[in-house]
Amino acid sequence: MARKPKPSKPRAVEVATPAAAARLRASNARLRERLRDAEATIAAIRMGHADGLIVHERNGEHVVTLPVTDQRYRQLVETMNEGALLVDEVGTIVYANARFAALAKLPLERLIGSQIQVLFPGRSRPMLDALLRSSERARARASAPGSAEIELQATDGSLIPVYLSAAASWDAEVRLTYVVATDLSEQKRSQAIVAAEGLAALIVDQATEALVVCDPSGRVVRASQGAHRIAGRNLLLEPLAATLHLRAADGAEVTDAIVASALRGEVTSGVETMLSGHDTGELVLLASAGPILGSDAAVLGCVLSLVDVTATKRIAQERLELLEAAQAARLTAETASRAKDEFLAMLGHELRNPLAPILTSLELMRLESEVTMKHQRDIIERQVHHMVRLIGDLFDVSRITQGKVKLDRAPLEVDHLVARAVELATPLIEERRHRISVEVAPGLILDADETRMCQVLTNLLTNAAKFTEPGGQIGLVVSQEPEATGGHIVMVVTDSGAGIPADLLPHVFDSFVQGQRSSARSEGGLGLGLAIVRSMVELHGGSVSASSPGPGLGSAFEIRVPPGRRRKLRPSQRPQTATRGPVEPRRVLVVDDNQDAADALADALTMGGHIVRVAYDGPTGLDVARTFHPQVALLDIGLPEMDGYEVARELRALDLGGHRIRLIAITGYGQAGDRAKTAEAGFDEHLVKPATFVTVMGMLAAPAP
Repeated sequence: MARKPKPSKPRAVEVATPAAAARLRASNARLRERLRDAEATIAAIRMGHADGLIVHERNGEHVVTLPVTDQRYRQLVETMNEGALLVDEVGTIVYANARFAALAKLPLERLIGSQIQVLFPGRSRPMLDALLRSSERARARASAPGSAEIELQATDGSLIPVYLSAAASWDAEVRLTYVVATDLSEQKRSQAIVAAEGLAALIVDQATEALVVCDPSGRVVRASQGAHRIAGRNLLLEPLAATLHLRAADGAEVTDAIVASALRGEVTSGVETMLSGHDTGELVLLASAGPILGSDAAVLGCVLSLVDVTATKRIAQERLELLEAAQAARLTAETASRAKDEFLAMLGHELRNPLAPILTSLELMRLESEVTMKHQRDIIERQVHHMVRLIGDLFDVSRITQGKVKLDRAPLEVDHLVARAVELATPLIEERRHRISVEVAPGLILDADETRMCQVLTNLLTNAAKFTEPGGQIGLVVSQEPEATGGHIVMVVTDSGAGIPADLLPHVFDSFVQGQRSSARSEGGLGLGLAIVRSMVELHGGSVSASSPGPGLGSAFEIRVPPGRRRKLRPSQRPQTATRGPVEPRRVLVVDDNQDAADALADALTMGGHIVRVAYDGPTGLDVARTFHPQVALLDIGLPEMDGYEVARELRALDLGGHRIRLIAITGYGQAGDRAKTAEAGFDEHLVKPATFVTVMGMLAAPAP
């Protein structure tokens, strides 16, 4: 039992002398000791450790026993589930029960005597102060105590949601505040679970895709109709990993891994998985999963979404296959185009090589005799020049068939045009022993490119000759419609040949289209003749059509073109002729692997007054140059062992007697890229075979560089 200290009598304080000051200090020490005893007694009472007090009064000591009802109240406070405090007017805790100490995670002896403000974080203190003030106002007005939801901060730093109420004591002389704290942690957790489940339920119910909500054990607690449909069964209250077997690309099941990852708080986005459906076959699904978190960041479950991309995947695969097929087709087309260009270039080169000695021989014939065989020579010369023009067309066949050829149009007499075309087609007609009849209305004029229209008629006549058995009949009739119907000039080529099948008629004017050929018709061509005819006629503003009664019954091709007006006709161009005028002799080296071409050109140049040496390959040409010291070199490009470019570079490096050699390329390659290569190799001129004797002589007569 605690003993109450005796009250002391007040004494007069003397501070005037050192002795009085000493007595004052001794008195103060005794008072502090008595204060500590009083505080210990009060603490024992508050903690419930004292049942009574011994009070010292003037008439002796008296024992004061605490009422039994106070013990019952203390027992009630100590055993209730809420935390309870008594706080004085400056915020010092003068009493606390064990439950509040447990909430604060602080020993009871340390809790009593501390300030209540330190138990709450900074953001909660304004509310705490307001509650304490409201308790004073409530006592003054006899109203209900204040209460609010607030966070308590334990000594380990954790925040505990509590419902805090504060009420002033009933004792007007002792200003204490009663504080009661109710732990809301479990209630908050329950509310979070309910809210999260409600939100998940709303999302799942409104979703059109497959959505699944699992609890912390991975059991399905919600699922959309799409999820049930994909799974082929009711998923509710079943472990998701045991009912929905999602597989990765390698065949491994991944459902359990995706759910476990989400329950760890991790997010999975758009993982491609496969599922073998009961009625839907193999499905491709994009799986995404994530956790459902409470307010304290605790994982309350997870949600899984499955997007069916089977159709999208199939379409994407089909598009990829189509793209790959298109790329392969384009590559094939580009390869074919390159092969075509290379073929045409090689064809032009190979055709130009034999033309060179032919043209040179014709020049020699003219130099030897101006009268003998003049008619035959003119025919051959026209044939050669026409062949050169046709070879040039081969290099740009796509441009011709697309109608992009520029026409050199002028007034043209139709009978002259027909005569030229028949002349060009006659060798084949005579070879196949055909009979040809030609009827041309007099005085007809075309505004046309003579060479191109001549090419059109020649193609039709040679086509008729090729597809008619030997001894057949070919006809060409040219007339003009009446002015009332447009006045078009109509040219019709007929034959008694193989005819055209009905299924081929719509395509006879397409490129590379030909009918069946017998062994007797060996001149089948490349299937470009009629395509060129259509393009040229349409460029002239006309049209062309084909008809045939059927196989073996012959065919007819009809051209309709607008008439031209009679104006001053263009004078015919006569070939230039070489003369034997005086020339300055030059030392000329000719290098060509075509011996006929090299020898013919050398003979012509020798007759022209020049000194000529010939070599049939590059190394020999260089050996000759070292001793011959040529002033001019005529070099073929396509040479064996060393091409013409290498020979040109070597010649530039030789000492040829102190003068600069003039290099002239004479080749079957005549495209722009070929000319750029010869210029880069050091050539001064570029001639395309067959080059006329007049042209070569003119270059030799030019001043030395």
